[in-house]
Amino acid sequence: MRTRSSVKLLLAGTFPLALSACGASQDTVAFNTKSNFKSVEECVAAKVPVEVCSDAFMQALADHRRIAPTYDDQASCDSDFVPGYCQITPDGKYMPKMGGFELAMSGDVPRKDLEQAQQQAAVQSGGGGNSGLLTGLLLGNLLSNSGGGGRYYSQPIYDSRDNRGTYTSSTLSRQIEQGKSFSRSTQARSSSSNTYTQATLGKSLGSGSGSVSSTVSRGGFGSQATARSGWGGKSSSFFSSGG
Repeated sequence: MRTRSSVKLLLAGTFPLALSACGASQDTVAFNTKSNFKSVEECVAAKVPVEVCSDAFMQALADHRRIAPTYDDQASCDSDFVPGYCQITPDGKYMPKMGGFELAMSGDVPRKDLEQAQQQAAVQSGGGGNSGLLTGLLLGNLLSNSGGGGRYYSQPIYDSRDNRGTYTSSTLSRQIEQGKSFSRSTQARSSSSNTYTQATLGKSLGSGSGSVSSTVSRGGFGSQATARSGWGGKSSSFFSSGG
């Protein structure tokens, strides 16, 4: 009977990198990562293949036009986001500008490549460890592995202020999770609950499975991934394997 084992790597904001394992070694490690980018240029500068960055941006822009809250006046719109952030639409409504996009990717990488990436990250960081570099090395492996079954999706992000008055950029899904209702938006006022909910976003975004869902290895991405194996932006990552 095969012994169950797990490997988890967690990177979120300023939290330290943690790795835990138990039991016998498994062949692959599941990879999930999310990063926010203000533009395609910032995404490419983070060593993500330009085709992925461009596709993610365009799909996020299409979703933005479909799901962004709209308001009858600029003051109501700005109150949900940041002052001067909203712009008028062709039909006379106000809506927030898209502040960038969240790019999420997932797939499987061989355990041996995880170990190799850890060694490379340690060497290149002078032995001190570098979680961002490790994430990038694993992402490069995912993109270059045509059989890895990797997938990615994107969502638009918006500048706003949280309950403490801190400026931040996040998806509408995240803002709703944190308690925002966008009650002055036309979508909220036309709903039975007078709130803008996950259901308003639609099943794809609200469920966290995004509207962009493509095999990462398509279109020859793998040929560029080796040279573009870095990763940047604001990110969170999770790796696991089990039997």
